Amino acid sequence: AFAAREHLRGEICNIGGGLANSLSLLELFALLERILTLREPLRFERQPRRRSDQDFFVADITKAKTLLGWSPTVSAEAGITAAAEWAGRILRG
Repeated sequence: AFAAREHLRGEICNIGGGLANSLSLLELFALLERILTLREPLRFERQPRRRSDQDFFVADITKAKTLLGWSPTVSAEAGITAAAEWAGRILRG
């Protein structure tokens, strides 16, 4: 991508996990419960759906694949695990 930077000037690409790595909030909570050492399960309260809530959203990464030859190489679980480990290190100082 760096070598083609002049050709890519002004282009905007979505970067994300794609459909294969998409998670709902409930799936994310379940994943966090599996990877974190918690004294208690995560607690949350379901709220009524808001009119503005999206049913489903996944960033379209097709342009990044086409222009940059980029595609995700880290699964949702691996990425969230790494982020949780990093946050834990920061919080522990």
